[in-house]
Amino acid sequence: MSIIMPAYNLEHIIDAAVNEVIRELERNNIKKYEVIVVDDGSTDKTYQKVRINIQNPKVKIYKLTRNMGKGFALIYGFKHSRGDVIVFFDADLDIPPKQIIPLIKTVTKCYDVAITIKHHPQAKINGSLQRKLLSIVFNSLARLLTGVKFRDTQTGAKAFKREVLEYAIPKLAVKRYAFDLELLLVIVKRGYRVIEIPALYSVRHNKPVRLSELQRLILDLLGITYRLKVKKQYEPY
Repeated sequence: MSIIMPAYNLEHIIDAAVNEVIRELERNNIKKYEVIVVDDGSTDKTYQKVRINIQNPKVKIYKLTRNMGKGFALIYGFKHSRGDVIVFFDADLDIPPKQIIPLIKTVTKCYDVAITIKHHPQAKINGSLQRKLLSIVFNSLARLLTGVKFRDTQTGAKAFKREVLEYAIPKLAVKRYAFDLELLLVIVKRGYRVIEIPALYSVRHNKPVRLSELQRLILDLLGITYRLKVKKQYEPY
């Protein structure tokens, strides 16, 4: 079991986030695990906080020399992991670590991939109107342009069987904003079994979105659409 946590400038919360993940795993009798924190070129003391405050041999911390994007950090963490089940989990605690357990159980029992979705009648969301609207608009565009049917591709809590990521990651081009969408598109094209799980615990969704980030997200989406429909890059082999 490998929990991969990308982090950027989270010195104020990173040690608490890692400890909460560990407590949740051990509370549910998951003893064989590793937590991999990838510091994505932070300019604060995120890396030092983990190195100094987390005295647990099951926790690994890596630091990228510059900010490369969440997708790149997740791939880096995956390449340094050993688990048969891989969980991608954002380190900002916007999603409570309790969400990890149903993801793990679902993948362990019957599915290849389990993803958390916010736009579900059972989901619990505490977010700004701006973030909700942007999320709905982006996911609507993603479904229209790529044909992916998921209601939410960007939520930062997902679980995969290792073989799924070993297949999908070499086919990816996006390393930043639309990484999750491209990853799921490749997975679906290959025919892996994916299930959506509602956010069972209250999710914070309040971070402001900069115009530059929104522009980059749309550009990534257009690039994915081009590779999908023109280059046929995501066809299974």
